Amino acid sequence: MTRKAGILAALATASVAALTLGACSATPEGAPASGASDISSLVQANQKTDVATVQKNLGTPTAKSGVKLCYVTRTLANEFWGYERDGFEAEAKKLGVQFQTYAVNDESSITEQLDKAQSAMNQGCSAILASPISATALDSVFKAALAKGIPAIVLNDAQGTVPGVVYVGPDAETIGQTAADYIAKLLPGGGKIAQIEGDPGSSNALNRGKGFKEGIAKDTNLNLVASQTAKWDTNQAQTIANAMLTANPDIKAFYSQNDGMALGVQAAIDAKGLTGKVALVGTDGIPQAKKLISDGKYTATVSERPTTEGATGVDVALWMLAGKQVPAWVNVPAFVVDKQNVAQYLTGMP
Repeated sequence: MTRKAGILAALATASVAALTLGACSATPEGAPASGASDISSLVQANQKTDVATVQKNLGTPTAKSGVKLCYVTRTLANEFWGYERDGFEAEAKKLGVQFQTYAVNDESSITEQLDKAQSAMNQGCSAILASPISATALDSVFKAALAKGIPAIVLNDAQGTVPGVVYVGPDAETIGQTAADYIAKLLPGGGKIAQIEGDPGSSNALNRGKGFKEGIAKDTNLNLVASQTAKWDTNQAQTIANAMLTANPDIKAFYSQNDGMALGVQAAIDAKGLTGKVALVGTDGIPQAKKLISDGKYTATVSERPTTEGATGVDVALWMLAGKQVPAWVNVPAFVVDKQNVAQYLTGMP
């Protein structure tokens, strides 16, 4: 080979190598664009830490100018989600952050919620917070957000499996188990019990039900004779509870997977003249339920902390935007409210 030919061959080889390297370094579809923050790396996978510990470790967050947080919630006709929103908006205002809330009209409006979430992604949001109606309903939005370096945070329900999404809320299975343990203590001699379930597509309903049934199974004296969905609806719960009491007039206790449905159950118990004779344990800790507990018409509720969750979601978003690491699960544990402590919690929700 002549010297000139050798030089030409070397140049050709170098050109091919350069093209190959260029092809290998191309950004794949759906991956963060060049220079975008790998926000998922800030999330400590499989790490579950109590909210008080996280706050102590990371301190009060601050926000840069122009930050906007978006919260996609569920129907505000359910006052629980109103408190979740209130916590989110109050914390954003306190920290001087722009914010916007997107709510749906119905508790089962999965398609509407997805549309709202996609709309939020087009509104220049710095972080997406959401309370998904079902566990996977908003996964496509979460993935799109993370690919753009936008934090994605779930508040209270539907803890998902998308890596990099932070969950802020309680353990729903533990809530169900707590209700079962409470009923077991109320009925040391055992007896028949019934459960009113939430929407079957809801993660909270599925996990609370799982925890409750596992808790009841530990006590061989308790007999779960009926368990049926009322889809989070008060009127449906009243109708179903009435039918359960007609079929099993010796039911000794009800567990309702939320307080809204429990209000219907209480109405059915009252109509049968069984108030004070049939125990009723709900979930959430809404003010109306706590008023009935104070009046002796309702036994207990496993209270959640939606105002704390909403505020913590804001903090998590700002910590991540500041480059701080956060646990994949910020645990905001629930607790029992009954006649022993209800006077401390009559107004609002923690």
